[in-house]
Amino acid sequence: MGAEVALSGRTVLVAREAGRAEPLRARLESLGARVLVAPCTATEPGDEPALDAAVSRLDGFDWVVVTSVNGVHALAESAGRAGVSLAGAAVRWAAVGPATCAGLEAMGVRCDLVPSGDHSAAGLLAAFDGIPGFGRVFAPLGDLAGPALADGLMARGFEVEVVTAYRTVPAAFPPAVVQAWSLVDAIVLAAPSAARQVAAQLAHRLDVAGVAIGERTAAAAREAGLRVDVVAAAATPGALVDALVEALSRVPD
Repeated sequence: MGAEVALSGRTVLVAREAGRAEPLRARLESLGARVLVAPCTATEPGDEPALDAAVSRLDGFDWVVVTSVNGVHALAESAGRAGVSLAGAAVRWAAVGPATCAGLEAMGVRCDLVPSGDHSAAGLLAAFDGIPGFGRVFAPLGDLAGPALADGLMARGFEVEVVTAYRTVPAAFPPAVVQAWSLVDAIVLAAPSAARQVAAQLAHRLDVAGVAIGERTAAAAREAGLRVDVVAAAATPGALVDALVEALSRVPD
């Protein structure tokens, strides 16, 4: 089934902030879908003193590992407070995926390591497999990040300093999204925290096709009682459109 045939007239909820959802929204609307975009989480500052202290001594690290666009934003704000140029630091940078890398590059930072396929903590760890395990790694993470990345790097011989760069908190869906939920045919879930908030805030529906970005998001969604039909191959508009087409093909008309 072609994408335009599968998506025309369908209503898709993208549970993500408007700026990051815009490329996908535009692609879906060009294929005839009605798109609702709304975040159900918000980002708040993390441990700013610890973050600023680490950013002030970036040259003392061998690697900085960045796992999200929110982490990029937190680093940029910290660098501004500390009067540090991220681009001028004598350190190598690892990004979990293309969007995170693009955020770093927008600040003049070159990404030295980006996983080619799996844009997750596991994929990032796999990308480190060919790198000698020595030196110090700075990991500015969100408060909901699990220990897998830091533990995996330490198991590879690195010394890892983890700082909570930001915190993820619930945010209420707008009333218009809640009211339109009964018309939604498919939903795109971008993070485990978003999956949990969708389940908490919206009425239970198993007739909504679900697309998750990453296995951790898929696992959290299923645990929360949401339907997950497809885990997108990548967090790109093209991959998400393909995943939605596949997911919608499993939903009766």
